Amino acid sequence: MEIKEVIKHCKTGNQVAQGILFNTHYKQMYNLSMRILANHHDVEDVLIVSFTKVFDNIKKFEYREENSLNKWIKTIVINESIRYVNARNKIKYDDDLPEFEMNTMFDSNLSDIDIEQVYSIIETLPAGYRMVFNLYAIEGYSHKEISDLLNITENTSKSQLRKARINIIEKISKTMKYGNS
Repeated sequence: MEIKEVIKHCKTGNQVAQGILFNTHYKQMYNLSMRILANHHDVEDVLIVSFTKVFDNIKKFEYREENSLNKWIKTIVINESIRYVNARNKIKYDDDLPEFEMNTMFDSNLSDIDIEQVYSIIETLPAGYRMVFNLYAIEGYSHKEISDLLNITENTSKSQLRKARINIIEKISKTMKYGNS
């Protein structure tokens, strides 16, 4: 079934179409929310709320281009993930920028890094670093958009991104130097 047909049937409450839409987008939205929340059970809670909102509001959705539905669902999942984090624990952001010497960090080939190791490192970042890093580096949001989403200043967003990068680089460097520990 073509995406326009799926949307049309979802608007009438057709559960088969809703199942198709859910199954088509679940994995990508799970991964997106997991990058923000880093906890399977929290992600499942967020996806239940997110897809409920999708199905409750799909009548208002206007198909504009091939990717418009995906962008719309993605926005809902990001917003719900952020709401979930804010409701569970207040994240403290600070603007202090640590000193950083990039040229002393790596003395070996970066091609030896396993992408799964990098994802694991990102999951261990403090929540503020992780959210800003994922929104900026992976999802492509600007610092202005992030500041609006998270209700922080643009400078705080930039600071959190820098700290996340430094943290990731330090952990990768240690992994490369000492192995998985």
